[in-house]
Amino acid sequence: MRLGLIADIHGDMRALEATLARLDELGVDRVVCMGDLVGYGSEPDAAVAAIRDRGIPCVRGNHDRWAVEKRQLLGLRGWRTTELRDDTWEFLERLPPSLRLECDGRILELHHGSPASDTEYVTSYKPLPASVEGFWDRSDAQVLLLGHTHIPMIERGPRGTVINPGSTMGVPGVQTSYTFAVLETEDLAVRIYEVRTGREIRRDPIDLNGG
Repeated sequence: MRLGLIADIHGDMRALEATLARLDELGVDRVVCMGDLVGYGSEPDAAVAAIRDRGIPCVRGNHDRWAVEKRQLLGLRGWRTTELRDDTWEFLERLPPSLRLECDGRILELHHGSPASDTEYVTSYKPLPASVEGFWDRSDAQVLLLGHTHIPMIERGPRGTVINPGSTMGVPGVQTSYTFAVLETEDLAVRIYEVRTGREIRRDPIDLNGG
């Protein structure tokens, strides 16, 4: 199965539409989202509706949680009260903190920040936190899918693979990779693509015999 991976949409509908169109062109079988549908961007209702209407499995990001808790969105100038549609609020309220999927006999788990917290950063630039090691201790998953950092990540270890597709959004003033990813669930090969150009920017080397 070819699985499209997206995260950190942040209400940028133009970028989300471009991302989904490119994933359609790439012929993915399914798309999953690691959360943060709202915040920063100007079209949260439309972004939520697109994820909902396409039936894309999605976990709750910290911005999604904050929106529900505060009835406000965090933007570039701080918190702002926003009138979202009732169905948007209902969808955000129902988002789970994690999801578990089985594809091609492999178990994948989706979280936003880390298995411990939706605000914990997991990146390739520092050692994996204890929450990830603890996750491998208690889970039979082979793949951990994360978001939150806005930085693509492919981290392979003896216990499993951690993947972050980066952020799809292109909101000025917010750090973003403006990327998405495609995962081949059979052999766990991962490719990262630019939203703007559709160009592949990283081909993940993988030992198919030992993977």
